[in-house]
Amino acid sequence: MHIKFRIAKSFNQMSRIDIGSILLTLLSMSLPASLTSSVAGAENKKQKIENSSESTDLGSADLLIGIDGFYRIGRWTGIRHPNGKPIRSVKTRDGDGVEVTFNQASDRKTNEWSYALPGSEAAPLIVATKDGDDISTRFPTEGPPSGGPAMIPLEMPWIVAIGNTLGLDQLGVNELLDRDASIAVSNPKQPNSLPDSSLGYDGVDLIVLGGSSGKILANLSDPQKTAIKDWVYTGGKLLLTLGASTPELFQSASWLKEILGIDKVEITSFDPSAIETYTSSQTPLKPFDGIRLPSDRGNILLLGRTVRRENTPIAVEYNIGLGRVTAICADLDSPMFTQWPERMDLLTQITGDMLLPKTDLPIRKNRSTAYNDLAGQLRSSLDRFEIKNRYSFSLLSLLILAFLAAIGPLDYLLVNRLIGKPMLGWLSFPITAIGLSALLAYEARPLPLQASLNAGPKKPMSASNENPLPDFVKQQWNRLEVVDIDTTIQLGVSRSIHYLYSHDAILSDLSVTDNRLLEIINEQTKQSITSAFGYPGQSFGGIQIAIEDSRLPEYEIQFKEAESSILGMPLASRSSKGFFNKTIFQPRLMQTKSVNRRPGSELLQGELVNPLDVDILDGMLIYRNWTYLLPTRLPAGSRIASLDSLRQKNFRWQLSRQKALKSSTKTSAWNPADNSNIERISEMILFHEAAGGSRYTNLLHGPLSALDLSHVLSEDRCILFGRVAEAATSINIASENQTETPGKRQTYLRVILPVVDNSKQR
Repeated sequence: MHIKFRIAKSFNQMSRIDIGSILLTLLSMSLPASLTSSVAGAENKKQKIENSSESTDLGSADLLIGIDGFYRIGRWTGIRHPNGKPIRSVKTRDGDGVEVTFNQASDRKTNEWSYALPGSEAAPLIVATKDGDDISTRFPTEGPPSGGPAMIPLEMPWIVAIGNTLGLDQLGVNELLDRDASIAVSNPKQPNSLPDSSLGYDGVDLIVLGGSSGKILANLSDPQKTAIKDWVYTGGKLLLTLGASTPELFQSASWLKEILGIDKVEITSFDPSAIETYTSSQTPLKPFDGIRLPSDRGNILLLGRTVRRENTPIAVEYNIGLGRVTAICADLDSPMFTQWPERMDLLTQITGDMLLPKTDLPIRKNRSTAYNDLAGQLRSSLDRFEIKNRYSFSLLSLLILAFLAAIGPLDYLLVNRLIGKPMLGWLSFPITAIGLSALLAYEARPLPLQASLNAGPKKPMSASNENPLPDFVKQQWNRLEVVDIDTTIQLGVSRSIHYLYSHDAILSDLSVTDNRLLEIINEQTKQSITSAFGYPGQSFGGIQIAIEDSRLPEYEIQFKEAESSILGMPLASRSSKGFFNKTIFQPRLMQTKSVNRRPGSELLQGELVNPLDVDILDGMLIYRNWTYLLPTRLPAGSRIASLDSLRQKNFRWQLSRQKALKSSTKTSAWNPADNSNIERISEMILFHEAAGGSRYTNLLHGPLSALDLSHVLSEDRCILFGRVAEAATSINIASENQTETPGKRQTYLRVILPVVDNSKQR
């Protein structure tokens, strides 16, 4: 008999068992197969009727969700009214199934687009406009990219192609096998289909622009242009095809020249032999026109020659802020390249492994953890609280068996046989039940503060540990903070993951604000967004079919231009919830100085200056695959006269704890089930690809992949990396009896410094 179980599990809150659901499930198992199937069929029919009624709501079919109907769960999604009416609020459910309303910012220049965070596939969606018109529908379900609006799974790349798609939408298509495309490609046809904030591109992996993009780019509004720029600066990836149509493209979108740092556009004719060799093509190409790309910076992917036999790059990858821009000196949408069989091979090799088919990890099936991503391992580490008593399942089983024995055989032998008064059972049974309940309630109390801190790490790093705290604190707050600063474009991005545990139920306003570190280095805050963290799926180690949770009240997320707050945040007793905060700011630098590269070598030389007014602890200067181990404390604004005096080490060996033993090496294997070492997990999240990626960890890196800056370790960039004693953020809970909340904290700082090769400048 085939039975389907409906399991509802909360990921950031402690799961609670519904006795009624268990009884109904046991009852369904005892029914005959025919009756069970008929009940299931009636339920499915009812569900289809409900879904059909919801999908036919007024205006829901024309509601623009995401980009061309594509979106990801757990990522910011743009929502636009079909008539362009300003939206007042968006109501949906978060990853725990709790209703949440996103109140849109009233101080934005344009309100045609609103933004929300879908917590699950097909989550309910209610859009309220300022005119009082409500649209009730649901987010699209997962489906093939060619089938229209759909949820894009995390393992499928999502590309936004403005103009020609370059055949990317046909990658993986096989009509004989009825196989759909392996890549989701959004191809907007109108300018109003593009979001007006960088939040709308949160789940996008790549944006493709070329000569055919000029018509749409020319009609974009200023917020829409700024949205693409901010997305690239804060970690996005852009692919540009800059051929003979580049002057018209730059005329339509002059901000592209600003991103690339090109002052003068020079068109030249290229010899195609370099591209033919690069792709092992047997089909010859004719000479083609393209612009001359700057060769004094960036990572040259393909070096070619002009028809005059002058060496010049054809494809270059530039680090722009925290993001990347890949430029190709050819119009790949021209008829010559459209008919060239190896065009897709060229794109595949230029963009890296994004367009390559994904293969399952060999050891993933044998792993004992429920999650398959580093985000799940980090959640498992942060969602551990020392003030909460922990008991093994075996101990709880023994208590239940002891209770059953006390009210069963022991009660019978003692009351009936030994004492001989069966009526005493009316007293022994409630006394035993009340006594055991009182014992369990007493043991479920929060641990004393000092005992909880002593039970934690040997060196608890918490901003609140500096102040004396009372013993009756019933909340704990764990967090990971990462602050990235790019000195080349004066950009700072702070991202923090918070987990809050409360012994008692709370319903209060919550906000994440700047603490000591950001107060020192933050010149001006441009944007600050706080939202719930985590969603259903293997990435975080759980499943969730029924997403609606009616046990907790609705809460709101209030948007403003520079900050956001959570209003009426509910937290059940003895439960926890995760939050994510992202702050974009202009950094305050004491001094900026580049690092010199040794000519003809991959090593650095000269001096190093700490450009910030904060001390860096256990720091490293990372360049390509080399790391320079800094002193234990690098004071604010201090200077190291010569990098030659520092100890050098292979960076991959440093991450994998690899050691040389005589004629062999020994590498410390990564344990996906280890959730006790937050320092190691943080390092792997911040430099996953540099450590070998999934080949080393046997875990994916999806939801938190934006924290990985391995790509920045190029020829013209290095990273000053280390811990910081000061906290970057502070959590404020509006409560009458609010006390300082203890907890574990890890705060990391990464400063991107330019690397200059003086031999190239002579």
